[in-house]
Amino acid sequence: KTPNFPFFLGSLAENQISNKGAKALARSLLVNRSLMVLDLRSNSIGPTGAKALADALKKNQILQSLK
Repeated sequence: KTPNFPFFLGSLAENQISNKGAKALARSLLVNRSLMVLDLRSNSIGPTGAKALADALKKNQILQSLK
């Protein structure tokens, strides 16, 4: 069941998230129904991780802010 309130994820900034982590997050974004804000600043996400996130965001209609 989808919660009736938005879920705010404070921050994943500065967590040394790599391409592998970004791809895992991308898979999560494909089924996301409540996360509205995601902060990924200052991580180690390279081109392949960024592409995975971008592809997932094309399908995600819930996330409103990505930093």
